[in-house]
Amino acid sequence: MTLTVRYQSLTQPLTEVANVRDVPKDATIVWYDFENATERENDFLRNNFNFNYLEIDDAITGIPRVKYKEYKAYQYMIFHSIIDSDYSPIALNVFLQDKILVTYHHKPFRSLKRVAKYNAENHNADLDCADIVIHILDSMVDKYFDFVYGIEDKVYNFEARHVDDRYSKSVMENVFQLRSDLIKIKRVMFPMQEVVDTIKSEGNIIKDAKHSMYIQHIDDHLIKQRSVIRTAQEMTNEIRENYESFTSFRMNSIMQILTLVSVIFSPLTFIAGVYGMNFDYMPELKWHYAYFVCLGVMLVITIILIIFFKRKKWF
Repeated sequence: MTLTVRYQSLTQPLTEVANVRDVPKDATIVWYDFENATERENDFLRNNFNFNYLEIDDAITGIPRVKYKEYKAYQYMIFHSIIDSDYSPIALNVFLQDKILVTYHHKPFRSLKRVAKYNAENHNADLDCADIVIHILDSMVDKYFDFVYGIEDKVYNFEARHVDDRYSKSVMENVFQLRSDLIKIKRVMFPMQEVVDTIKSEGNIIKDAKHSMYIQHIDDHLIKQRSVIRTAQEMTNEIRENYESFTSFRMNSIMQILTLVSVIFSPLTFIAGVYGMNFDYMPELKWHYAYFVCLGVMLVITIILIIFFKRKKWF
């Protein structure tokens, strides 16, 4: 609900002013920060800056995709940060034109406040708008470490907690939840990696060796974070595969036992079926010990089959 205006000059550190008219003419940086802007502030953005109106509308109405675009007069960038609760992305729109910097976002960005506070307390006369943008990007990327290391700890703790838990149905549910969180983080980080690569190779935002070194530093952090995410995802894959393998093995063992029981009962069922046909002439039915002999034959067949299966190590 606010438009915050800050400026810096050769003698004045980054300073917040109450009104745009309070910005001195010798300002080397003028930073307009729109946070959850009102319609009046949106009109100010549309009417006072010569930016592409389609990009302004995208910034105002939604969460545009991460990108870097360069025009003759200015540069337009979109960075994504992560919401703590559900790893959803939040967009920061950045317009960079000479000594003018415009940032537009719908939710608070702690990275902006940290950068503004640092430069307000530490005056650097050589600071320019590109420096501020790179500082913001670095702060946002550093914030990713909280989520990356957090999800890594979840994966390691989950693996240690469920290393012997092979029967709980909640194991797979938890694995899929972890994988869902990993995918959400990747959806933010991987496009940011592409933007940083684009800035490194094409962006005019890099004006000297200091900027190049800073961008490389950011790129190194993203590479490290992607490596951690990749390792965590591989671990969830292994946990899932191990659980599925054990479940499959357990099911095969059960089916093997049931099959052996069926094999043992097959000859017994045959004998019972033969003597249950109720023909009139079946001499064995008249024998005095026929019943006990039949039971004995069944018992012998059962013992022989069990011994045979044992020697084959089928159970």
